[in-house]
Amino acid sequence: MTAWTHVAPEREEEFNAWYDTEHLPQIVALPGFIRGRRYACDGAMPKYLAWYDTAEDTVEPGPHLKQFIADSSPWWRRIGGFIQHRERMNLRLMCDVGETPREDTPWLYIVHTDIPDSIVDEYNEWYDKEHLPRLVTVPGVIRARRYTAVSGDPKYLTAYELTDNNAFESAAGLKARKTPWTEKMRSLFQNTRRSMCKLILPSVLHSARSGTA
Repeated sequence: MTAWTHVAPEREEEFNAWYDTEHLPQIVALPGFIRGRRYACDGAMPKYLAWYDTAEDTVEPGPHLKQFIADSSPWWRRIGGFIQHRERMNLRLMCDVGETPREDTPWLYIVHTDIPDSIVDEYNEWYDKEHLPRLVTVPGVIRARRYTAVSGDPKYLTAYELTDNNAFESAAGLKARKTPWTEKMRSLFQNTRRSMCKLILPSVLHSARSGTA
């Protein structure tokens, strides 16, 4: 599950304090949540991303999160008055390539996109058999995961965990991305959004807050 938000610069200090000390830890403590972490995407709108790993894609629309939202705290209600943008997406994992990092990487590169229905099968084959396996060989690229949206738009999201935010612009990165199949597929992307996100709150684990696995 992803939650994108944006606030005015003069509100960022309180917003970040609320999200890091109250909001995210309480969400991660709910049943079905595994971990949560936060990123800032400078120069982008929206700026802030909270990334939540859940046990399955029924957690986001489930009763526990709904009740949590209904019982919003006084601080949450205050913060809600100056949030300029909110966007939540529920995502289903389709492909996971590379290593699972022992620690959160400092960068997360996100690509949202739609694709014409007529080429979905080829799109999935290209991503899973060529594109992601090539990209995770690039120095600085640790892991790549691809999702489809259960709720929210665009339909597809790919997340790259990076130790180097310039990895894709390196010689190895450019070579990995330069194939005829890649050029064909990328020319057909629709509603594409790309965000380079810097880690600002490392993983908060469910077990650390609730005492369960």
